[in-house]
Amino acid sequence: MTRTGRRTPAVVTEETNVTSVTNQAPLYLPGRARSTGVGAPAAAGPRRLPGWTLLAGPVLTLAVMLWGLGARPYWGDEADTISAVSRTLPQLWRLLGHIDAVHGLYYLLLWPVARIAGTGEFVTRLPSAVAMAAAAAGVTAIAARLGSRRAGLGAGLMFAILPTVTAQGHDARPYAALAAAAVLASYLLVRAVEDPGWRWFAAYGLALAGVGYLQLFGLLLLPAHAVTLIGLVRGRRAVPVLRRWLVTVAAAVVAVVPVAIAGWVQRAQIAWIPKPGWSDVTSLIAMLAAGSTWAAIVIGLLCAFGVLRRVVPDGGVVPGRGAVPGRGAVPGRGAVPERAIAWLALPWLVLPPLILLAASVIKPVYFTRYVTYCLPAVALLAGAGLAAMGRRGWGRRAGAAGAAAALALVAALVWPAQLAARAPGGGMKMVAQFLAVHERPGDAIVYPQPSIPPWYLAFPDGFAQLRDLSMAQTPGAAGRLFAPAVARPVLDRREQSVRRIWMVPEAGRSPAGYLAPGFRLAHEWNLRGYQTVLLYTKTG
Repeated sequence: MTRTGRRTPAVVTEETNVTSVTNQAPLYLPGRARSTGVGAPAAAGPRRLPGWTLLAGPVLTLAVMLWGLGARPYWGDEADTISAVSRTLPQLWRLLGHIDAVHGLYYLLLWPVARIAGTGEFVTRLPSAVAMAAAAAGVTAIAARLGSRRAGLGAGLMFAILPTVTAQGHDARPYAALAAAAVLASYLLVRAVEDPGWRWFAAYGLALAGVGYLQLFGLLLLPAHAVTLIGLVRGRRAVPVLRRWLVTVAAAVVAVVPVAIAGWVQRAQIAWIPKPGWSDVTSLIAMLAAGSTWAAIVIGLLCAFGVLRRVVPDGGVVPGRGAVPGRGAVPGRGAVPERAIAWLALPWLVLPPLILLAASVIKPVYFTRYVTYCLPAVALLAGAGLAAMGRRGWGRRAGAAGAAAALALVAALVWPAQLAARAPGGGMKMVAQFLAVHERPGDAIVYPQPSIPPWYLAFPDGFAQLRDLSMAQTPGAAGRLFAPAVARPVLDRREQSVRRIWMVPEAGRSPAGYLAPGFRLAHEWNLRGYQTVLLYTKTG
């Protein structure tokens, strides 16, 4: 304003604006203030979606997770979880000193749930289902913050229908919680870049420590975040932001050192992992994308579209490098880098699996479930691709219709995989149901193996009613996931006190060496061509 009160025209050059932006803040996040700083309204663009639409992804994810949550029976690793949480806290602590220290935080979190509500499939899997819904909320928030509400809506809905999200949300193992923790850490990184104060970095560091305690390989997210910072942080503020990030990362890594040491001591747990081959790469793509080839192609195209095309923010402004007032800048904030979602999601999707596969050439450590925390990156890129269909060149209605059609096509292609994830299946639950019908009072069971699996904890209705002649100590007393077996002379002496013995042999293991003289095979059943059940009776 001049002394006469007349407004002087604002003359701003692009060079001047770039300097001011880089001096003020490293990142502008769309969807917040829309003022241009020179009195001109932002350019007209797509209509802003109402806030409630951002709840669609998390709500749908929770609904999908609750659908058929207890349909499948426990599998082997889930039975290990039940063994861990079915003991006292001192016994659980002792267990972690021998095995599964890398899953200790997950067991401790699930322990009160099992104590209060029991160890049924629905109850023990419910925390994983809720964790996936929380991850969907985080994915939605990240996409809306870095892109637009349309990107947030698309990313949340895409996350909800991915079959691997369902598989991990229906699993009483730590991988759903790990995905949620990785999403939280990524969201807090974005907030720390936007407002590089210590409070956001402190929260980010705590989230990283949580990632490490849920799964050590989850810390492979750190190289991805380093690349993200390079893309998102611009100007003079880059150095202090990077310095604070390094301090935070160092503190988080130090906090995770105890579980890292325990994991190294117990590394024999993953000695079974073979060296990866090309089949592992193709299975990784199938896992990250969807349950079918065509679904993987469609999702891959959406992800590529999300990387290559700009996402229109909620005011129609498409900010980019060198944005000037009146063309995407906001007072007090910098310009969001082009394709900001891709800067976050693409390294997240690529680097952790790539690093783990490369390390496995020397020492096999790669397994598909270990990188399921990269699933949110797929949803972010696909959501950006769906939102990019709303650019002006497409037309608002045509773009929205195209995005809805693409999402519906993916949902149709993954539908068979979603149904398969809820198939009752067989496994030991089928055996337990069979035993519950055919066992008689006084019957016993012998496990023809060196250690006793925790089937009686996972499926008590069939296994727990049988007298276990093999067990020397309970798993809790022994400090192991599996109970130790008695010596052969003790087993022979115990078998003399019963007349009927049930066995469920492992493939390739003969039960003959676990029977005392005088027993003969009375019946053999092959349940659905999958599991063999044997009944021995004493002769004479």
